[in-house]
Amino acid sequence: MIVWLDNQENHNGAINENYGRELLELFSMGVGNYSEDDIKEAARAFTGWSIGNTEYMVLRSDRDSDMPYGRIAWHFEFKDDDHDYGEKTFLGQTGNFDGVDIVEIICDQEATANYIARHMYNFFVRDEVAIPSWNEIPAIDEEAIEMLKKSYFQNNHSMKEMLRTLFNSDFFKDEVTWYQRMKSPAELVAGVLRLSGQLDRPRRDIIEHTMKMTFMGQHLTNPPSVEGWHEGEEWIETGALVERVNFAAEQLGNLKMPGVAAMVDDVLSRATDVQNIPELCLSQMGSLEVKEPIRIILQETVKKSGEIDRSTIEDLFRVIAASPEYQRC
Repeated sequence: MIVWLDNQENHNGAINENYGRELLELFSMGVGNYSEDDIKEAARAFTGWSIGNTEYMVLRSDRDSDMPYGRIAWHFEFKDDDHDYGEKTFLGQTGNFDGVDIVEIICDQEATANYIARHMYNFFVRDEVAIPSWNEIPAIDEEAIEMLKKSYFQNNHSMKEMLRTLFNSDFFKDEVTWYQRMKSPAELVAGVLRLSGQLDRPRRDIIEHTMKMTFMGQHLTNPPSVEGWHEGEEWIETGALVERVNFAAEQLGNLKMPGVAAMVDDVLSRATDVQNIPELCLSQMGSLEVKEPIRIILQETVKKSGEIDRSTIEDLFRVIAASPEYQRC
């Protein structure tokens, strides 16, 4: 993050605001909860926070991998002679602050608790409105956000305890929130591979499947900016949606896949007549509640076949995998 946001270029007397700005805007408080002066004062506090042996590491990265866990050993270094030790006023508090002090002050803010709580709700429960509008548009479930904020302050800003509160809550388990999140490409691909039985052992074609995620708009470990990916409905712009539907339908409609074959066998063992096959297939795919247009297609597929066989079930899995409901979790 220091390198990406240029903090190695943030010097005493010649500040670079990128690190301080994004720390406040993207990673803690959100737009509208701080001033431009707060950004400048934060930047002053982070002067001297740099990368050890920067010039040599940059030179090496030209000939090697600078990705995390590669052979470039990026490491933090505090450069005492480059730090601004002057008095600073940040979010209403004044003192000779350094970067650690800035983080502690940020963590104590109500806006920080609210921002983190909404991110957790957005990621684990259901899609919220676009993040830049959070300061203007209330949360979908204000009571849930308040519960998470309370956990944040009662447990010394512990993310672990916030998650414990979330996962044990009624709002997390409520059926109203089921299938209200758009799957990310990683979630979609991983879910499909698990269902189709392709994660039972290391496989060379996993690399090919990671490329499928890229075509869907998510290049793993390489987000488009320090902000990360825009999630929710933005995952399903036209080109990406075609890739998502084709991938899921192709994998889950293939009887050669061990997981698909096992699901087909289970449906056949429990099928009493052709009319209950669609429901059995839906239960195999995560107890999906599909809307009427998809149900009609499923019933027509069964009716056209007129019998209980593997080919018909394969077709039903393909229809379900291509449904709008399967895009959500």
